[in-house]
Amino acid sequence: MKTRYKVLVFLSLLSAITYLDRICLSVAGPAIQSSLGLRPEQWGWVVGSFVLTYALFAMPAAALGDRYGARKVITLIVLWWSAFTFLTGAAANYPMLIVTSLLFGMGESGGYPNSTGALSRWFPTAERARAVGVVWTAARLGGALASIIVVPILKAYGWRMPFYLFAGTGVV
Repeated sequence: MKTRYKVLVFLSLLSAITYLDRICLSVAGPAIQSSLGLRPEQWGWVVGSFVLTYALFAMPAAALGDRYGARKVITLIVLWWSAFTFLTGAAANYPMLIVTSLLFGMGESGGYPNSTGALSRWFPTAERARAVGVVWTAARLGGALASIIVVPILKAYGWRMPFYLFAGTGVV
């Protein structure tokens, strides 16, 4: 298999895992709210804090990829978001969940800009759109699979376990 297709497989897996992590928060949301005694507006801040830092840090993370290379930055991003996926599961209260969510969004924000940068270096112009389409399709598949994967784990082991498992998956 050509190296560029190995890169595409890796980036597709990365994309699927990012959506597993994101959707996991939504699926586990009611259990988290109940466990930590969160009001609906507090839960809104938890979810919104991820989106806020995700939006604010996408461009700086892309600039880091341009400066230091997508491989190094993506490696850092995966380790970062895996750590904060784990810490989401370890959150003991509302403030800890907010801080974790802010930092999680900050870390994950560079995933797509740097994946796209890597694809632009590994694929010729005529194949780039298809490669980006594969990566985005993998994200949607990861999102679709999240409920199927998360719900049984959540029912069997509680809301924290899916986060611990997905953190380990990211590191691997």
